[in-house]
Amino acid sequence: MPSHPAADAPDLTSHPSQALDIPVPVRWTDLDAYGHVNNAAVVRLLEEARIAAFWQPPAEQIELGAAQPLAALPVSGAGAEISTVIASQRIEYARPLGHRRDGVVVRLWLSRIGGASLSVDYLVLTRDDPEGTAPYARARTVVVLVDAESGAPVRLEQSSREQLQRFAGEPLRFRD
Repeated sequence: MPSHPAADAPDLTSHPSQALDIPVPVRWTDLDAYGHVNNAAVVRLLEEARIAAFWQPPAEQIELGAAQPLAALPVSGAGAEISTVIASQRIEYARPLGHRRDGVVVRLWLSRIGGASLSVDYLVLTRDDPEGTAPYARARTVVVLVDAESGAPVRLEQSSREQLQRFAGEPLRFRD
């Protein structure tokens, strides 16, 4: 007899020390006809958090006040030698998320640091649940570093690997 789906749910309280909590606004246009944040808009929430956490803005934008990420990858925007591509993304929706003027908090950490790729795990939370006991969604994105010109995978340098290790945590378990 198969186990109850809740038995496969992740332990949500084991990640806070390694995780980054990134506030992300929920836009009115993120809602669908049912008044919930649309599934495609959740992908945007995850993307916004990932960019805020890992992608270094160009120097001229930093001089103008752009925030620097807490865990920078060795990549930047257009024209950089190294880019990133999304190899896969998995999202499980736990419950509907309505419009929130206070936005959401996307808790993210690295569940795997590979040779040329990273697995980023996420919980979509709200400020009234800082412990993460009732996430709206859990997700994982596999990000691959590539040579911007050739598209070939680029291995993470040891210094980047060591910096990113500070944000490593246990992988989420997903329901199958």
